[in-house]
Amino acid sequence: METTHQTGRRTSVGIFVGFLAGLFWFFLSFAALFNGVFFLLLLFLPAYALSGALLAWVFRLPPIHAALSLVGSALPWVAWLWPATISSSGWFTSLGWPAWLGAAFGMSLLGAQLVAARRRRKPTETDPALA
Repeated sequence: METTHQTGRRTSVGIFVGFLAGLFWFFLSFAALFNGVFFLLLLFLPAYALSGALLAWVFRLPPIHAALSLVGSALPWVAWLWPATISSSGWFTSLGWPAWLGAAFGMSLLGAQLVAARRRRKPTETDPALA
């Protein structure tokens, strides 16, 4: 029987896979933003939600662990990009990087929570008359 707090190989592999997936999504969004392909950014937020849902479903990660593993790889880059773009873009415009990271965290948390809520729900009981 599985407990609510998982430790072991599946959890560590899930966090590592989430770290790599988050790194992949962040660098694709980084490239889209700097190349001016802004409509692709609309596709990356649902990709974070889908990745969070898959991490919670396949590896049974808690939603907060799935979300943190997805955005954890982007934290050092945003910590570098945000102050670096203040001088060229201005303070308000440079807030796009932390806002993007917050939106990615929120979407990945939402996707993982939807899967976790579905897993916690009791299965529907069949009608005894039909069985």
